[in-house]
Amino acid sequence: MANYWYQNIQLARGIITIIVLVVVYVVFKIVLEDKYINKILDPQRRYYVSKSFYFIYILVNIFAFWTIWLEDLQSLVLGFGLVAAAFTLTMQDVAKNFAGGLSILFNGIYRVGDRIEIGSKKGDVIDIDIFYTTIMEINEWVSAEQPTGRLSIIPNSFVLSNATNNYTKDFDFLWDEITFPITYSSDWKAARTLIIDVINQETRMVEDLAEKEISNMERKYYLSRGSMNAEVFVRLTDNWIELTGRYVTPVRQRRMIRNRISLKILEDIEMSENIKIASQTVDIVGFPEAH
Repeated sequence: MANYWYQNIQLARGIITIIVLVVVYVVFKIVLEDKYINKILDPQRRYYVSKSFYFIYILVNIFAFWTIWLEDLQSLVLGFGLVAAAFTLTMQDVAKNFAGGLSILFNGIYRVGDRIEIGSKKGDVIDIDIFYTTIMEINEWVSAEQPTGRLSIIPNSFVLSNATNNYTKDFDFLWDEITFPITYSSDWKAARTLIIDVINQETRMVEDLAEKEISNMERKYYLSRGSMNAEVFVRLTDNWIELTGRYVTPVRQRRMIRNRISLKILEDIEMSENIKIASQTVDIVGFPEAH
């Protein structure tokens, strides 16, 4: 109508652009988001569906804009190429972040809810955007991998140039160790049995769950299965016998399980007459002569 009244193709394209953008907005933001996305009960699934629709929404808007304002397909391809080249040259960091975001999305390097370590940062992923990943930081001044309460914003380009450790991808458990030194006069066999019994009591259900997940991993990866059962290793030092218990624990319960195991072992050792915790000792073999 604008073209009929004013004979101005630019005005007509402008009005068509507004109409298309409004239609796309209504479809994605009102119909799909209100009628479908907000009704998804699972928070993680709702998050991923929402992010996917957001990426598609942005791409559809860009495609519609270029299609309306460029007259032929060759110009469309050329326009995209020129914009991409200029974007890469003038905003390399932004381009790397965008490429990193695509790599995270399509390669499944990590997802929301995973615990990751990338560069010098470690934490739980709470948001993945086009250019940045937000994590709830752990460690730093807080020990045993518990949250500090500080949010870290990590550029997505980090996944292209740094190794990424994922604590929870396909396997929500890890192996932990706890060490107790006992004196050489102690009954080390009884101490070893005591530690194994306590660990088994605290991790029996965990071992069953870890066994199921490790079986699922074997279908996806070439994996040499390790033992899920508690083990105690013995090492001799100059001052004591070192007993190290090894066990499997959920990633986010490592500190709590370690604490329960430590308390129970200490309680049992206190009731034992033939097991004593060792401490650093120094033998004095002589004194200098007094002048």
